[in-house]
Amino acid sequence: MRTSAPHLLPLFRSDGQGRLLARIYLDKPGPLAQLARDLDLDGGGITREADRLERAGLIRSERVGRNRILHPDEDSPYYRNLYGLLLIAFGPATLVGPALAQVEGIERAFIFGSWAARYAGEPGFDPADIDVIAIGQPSQLAVARAERELIEKLGREVNVTIVSPEEWEAADSGFLQQVRERPVVPLDLTQGEEPS
Repeated sequence: MRTSAPHLLPLFRSDGQGRLLARIYLDKPGPLAQLARDLDLDGGGITREADRLERAGLIRSERVGRNRILHPDEDSPYYRNLYGLLLIAFGPATLVGPALAQVEGIERAFIFGSWAARYAGEPGFDPADIDVIAIGQPSQLAVARAERELIEKLGREVNVTIVSPEEWEAADSGFLQQVRERPVVPLDLTQGEEPS
């Protein structure tokens, strides 16, 4: 699981640790083995990391049958501040998809631009905003409402660009060609509700 420090928030010892904590703090709890698969991390490494984080009082475990379910330790004195840091740094990957899933007419969506590049491990300056491509034919008013809610939660500007499925497939514009050539983070639009 040893990787370099995450470019989104280099306070963590590895990108894997940052993504694991973000998943535990910002998303629904899940079994350790599922987290390893979802985050594409080594099973042994993620177990050692979970043990380390639990000893530090940042997470807690729950046994359900043979599964080890990880939760944030809300009694930790670090909880509120760590939650805030994780939300700002890693939150877009977790929160933008569920917010856009509430908007009818969006078929697919991706985060692109500097935030996606940092998330993919490319070095650079802290992203000023979150750029999103929404593919479909949603109401612009509904998209603007989702943007406002995300800006409030993430503390960063969120800019959603709407393109039709035909425009996305053709990628005739220089803008869409550039988006498709650079790192993108696919968003899960199957979730019916935002994580609590």
